[in-house]
Amino acid sequence: MLHTHLPYSCLPEAVRSSGSSCKLVHVARNPKDTVVSMWHFYNKIFESETGPDVTMERAVEGFCGGVIPYGPFYKHEELCREPKEQVRRLASFLRKPFGLDEDNGDAEVEKVLWRSSLNRLKELEVNKSDEGLELAPIIPKSSFFRKGTVGGWKNYLTPQMAHRIDLLTEQKLQGTGLSLDDF
Repeated sequence: MLHTHLPYSCLPEAVRSSGSSCKLVHVARNPKDTVVSMWHFYNKIFESETGPDVTMERAVEGFCGGVIPYGPFYKHEELCREPKEQVRRLASFLRKPFGLDEDNGDAEVEKVLWRSSLNRLKELEVNKSDEGLELAPIIPKSSFFRKGTVGGWKNYLTPQMAHRIDLLTEQKLQGTGLSLDDF
């Protein structure tokens, strides 16, 4: 299993070819939540005593201008609403289904949910310590974890910003079979 933020086009040809046995899963968020998350991240890693260095307007402009590379789509919101069902669905897709024991795999599903929970990941010593940051010393590991909730964009984006992102998202989704309703 490989976890990456690389866009599909940057994956090795052996992974992308039609004869490949690799299974690809993309997790995506509502683009408006993505912008807010990105804004918090940038302002955490570039903290200033005078307040945010990156304004929300600048973050929206960069996102809409294609400066920020965010990628393909899986319903992150469904994952938050129905975590057990989505973990089972993913396991089935990967041909590693749960349910081969007497409790129908419930204990294993719970274990996966616990091991991948934001609260647990935040508390892992490796994510609390900035040890080993020689390659990226300005980014504290704690800056990768915030709330992990859905819909927070409503507290940060103006109606105009939200509308602009929605229009861009609709444009980018044309011909994919996906729509704003998928988020």
